[in-house]
Amino acid sequence: MIENSYTDFFELQENEQEYLDYRIIVHHRNPDIAVLAIHGGNIEPGTSEVAAALGERLCASTYLFEGLKPRGNQVLHITSRLFNEPSGVSMAANAQTTLSIHGHYDVHNALVYIGGRNEPYKILIQQCLNKAGFQTDHAPQHLSGMNGYNITNTSKTGAGVQLELSTKLRKSFFKGDDFTSKNRVNHCNLLKRFVTAVEKATLEYKQIELLSR
Repeated sequence: MIENSYTDFFELQENEQEYLDYRIIVHHRNPDIAVLAIHGGNIEPGTSEVAAALGERLCASTYLFEGLKPRGNQVLHITSRLFNEPSGVSMAANAQTTLSIHGHYDVHNALVYIGGRNEPYKILIQQCLNKAGFQTDHAPQHLSGMNGYNITNTSKTGAGVQLELSTKLRKSFFKGDDFTSKNRVNHCNLLKRFVTAVEKATLEYKQIELLSR
C-alpha cells in the first residue's frame, strides 16, 4: 500500500472534503460491464479520461473516483482490495464483469499490464491492443488484480479485467506528453486508438458471452 494513504473510503471521507479534495462521478448505463477508475483525476493521471471515453463508447456503466488536490493526491489512493466507496462497490456488484483502469509508474516504457480474473476478456483485450500497436504484458504479482477482494473481481461473475497503464503511455495520450490536470482535455489520437482497441475487444467478449448464456 502507498505510504500515508487511507485504509478505506470512510477514513478518507472523515479527513477530506468532497468537491474540493475529491469527487465521485457515476454514470448508470448498461450494467453488463462496469468501467471503473478508482484512482482517477490527479491520483493516477489519465485513467479517468480513458475510463470515461470507454464508458461512452460502450454505453457502459462508469465510475470515477477522482483526486482534485493541486498536489499530494497519493493520500487519496485506496488500494483496490480495500476500496469500499458505496456507489462504486454497488456498480461493480451489479455488473456481469468489470474493466478497471489504473496507472503504474514507468516513465521509460509505454506498456499496459493486463490483470484480473476474467481470462477470456483479458485475452481479447491483449490481442486487440497488440494489433493496434500497443505493448502489453501479463501483470506482475503486485499489479495482478487477482485478489478476490479487489473491486475488479466483485462483479456477479467474480471476475474482471484490470489494466495498468504506464506513466509514459498515459502521458502520450495528451498533447505535448503533458498529463497535468489543465492539459488533460487535449487528447491525442493515440488515446482514441487505445479506446477503439479495447472497445473492439469488449464487443467481441460480449458477443461470445451472450452466445454462451
